[in-house]
Amino acid sequence: MMNVDQFVADYIRRWEGGMSRHPNDAGNWSTGQKGVGVLLGSNYGVTGRTLAAYRGIRVETLTMADIERLPFAEACAVAKKLFYSDVGLDRLAWSRVTASLLDFGWGAGPVPAIKRMQDLLDCGIDGKIGVGGETAKAFAKRLGRGEEFLAGAWWAMREEYYEDLVARRPSDAMYLKGWDNRSDYFTPGHSEGWWVRFGA
Repeated sequence: MMNVDQFVADYIRRWEGGMSRHPNDAGNWSTGQKGVGVLLGSNYGVTGRTLAAYRGIRVETLTMADIERLPFAEACAVAKKLFYSDVGLDRLAWSRVTASLLDFGWGAGPVPAIKRMQDLLDCGIDGKIGVGGETAKAFAKRLGRGEEFLAGAWWAMREEYYEDLVARRPSDAMYLKGWDNRSDYFTPGHSEGWWVRFGA
């Protein structure tokens, strides 16, 4: 089975390009708001704010050149620390659904991702996964009914999120097809065979 490190490297290679400087992407700005602050760009999907948090520095100290020079290995380390272990995803049983949850949190943010999963699981919606808590237990119980069953329900939750986002921010409609393709990729039976490859 693909482990966390392998999965992180795999999805960054598959879905995140190199350097991006698109001004319409809020993540490319130092403040996380379109047109506000400095256009730092992002690399391997890592924004300036995320890189600053990982390195324990102020985002104001970063330049576009710092983002351009980001090593792939550090991008993977950022993903595993800030979007997996630090937010408690390592307390969930590792599965294809957990992997898709990690991927979704990479784009939407870990707290919104966890809240969406908690909503799906009908447990307390606080965006946190406590040690041995309700979320981990509910996730394990639902996963026990079948990974494909939970993956399908999680796919629908991802799709709903993207549709709601575009309804609230019509300027993001340009990203919807890519987001849909990405959520489809993590489902059973997808033409590129990620589901099978994950378990090989």
